[in-house]
Amino acid sequence: MKTLYAFLILLTFVMVSCSSGDRLTLPYYSKEIVFDHNSLGLYTDGKIKKCHLVDTVEIKGYKCISWLWLFENSRLKQIENAVAIQRSNYVIPAHSVIFFNENNNEKIKYINFSEDVTLNGVVCKGGGKISTEFYEDGSLKACFLANDQSIQGYNCKSSLLEPVYFYPNGKVKIITLASDLNSGNSVYKAGESITIDEKGEIAIFNR
Repeated sequence: MKTLYAFLILLTFVMVSCSSGDRLTLPYYSKEIVFDHNSLGLYTDGKIKKCHLVDTVEIKGYKCISWLWLFENSRLKQIENAVAIQRSNYVIPAHSVIFFNENNNEKIKYINFSEDVTLNGVVCKGGGKISTEFYEDGSLKACFLANDQSIQGYNCKSSLLEPVYFYPNGKVKIITLASDLNSGNSVYKAGESITIDEKGEIAIFNR
């Protein structure tokens, strides 16, 4: 009996410890959160800058886990999503890190995808701190390619140093060539970066 009683005390202690943490309410969202001790970071004026969440919390429709960052205006700056999120033409995998636009907090500026994501036929590289950038209307602005691939007729080279850029209308803007390209009287070599204007004119681009 003493052994059982001691076990129950230990179990209760573990359960309380696992769910323990400091609590506060995010003023802009009127949302209470529980965060790890000593993880709270503040701006110089005392407003919340960051904290590490103990439990999943839903803010503005996003189920947030891990580190939560806020702008000085108390709106979301950076979150990690607990579940996959369906967008109009792609899926944000769970455990991706989402960065919001400071001037228009309803819009996503960057995403560090947790895995490779296909967006408008382009396979964007995920994992780690590799960022994919978006325009305010949600269209793809820039990404690092998961592999060499053909985009709108151009053989594009994958690189962790040289992303592919797009115009807001989706047309490719800047790429690094995976193979030689003959265009008019010019030959552009594999490994060179080129810019394509919206009329289709090509020129060397020095990164």
